[in-house]
Amino acid sequence: MDAYPWVFLLLGFTAGTINNSVGLGWGVINMPILLMLPVLNARQAVALSVVTGIFAGAAATFENARHGLVQWHYVLFLGAGGMAGGILGTYFLRNIPVLTLKRVVGALVIVLGARLLFSR
Repeated sequence: MDAYPWVFLLLGFTAGTINNSVGLGWGVINMPILLMLPVLNARQAVALSVVTGIFAGAAATFENARHGLVQWHYVLFLGAGGMAGGILGTYFLRNIPVLTLKRVVGALVIVLGARLLFSR
């Protein structure tokens, strides 16, 4: 049996725990690792990260709602913006060169990480 299912299980567990405890984006954790795995191309890595984020998000949504942490009056606005951005983002995913995609992910991870490390 190939080891990748175990890699994905561990990555999902780790990313789900970090994302849902400190709010760090699922893709920020998953994408650098998924892009290094030889079983996925860059577009497949993005799609896998987005689709599997639905499951982690659903579990976190249930738990956060159960504990009264969700500000429901903002959900519709943020969700609508996210849906529109998701449609535009999938267009970009299909049409930008793979090397550009990898560079954008790498640059975002570096810039966002640096900003978090050096901000007050």
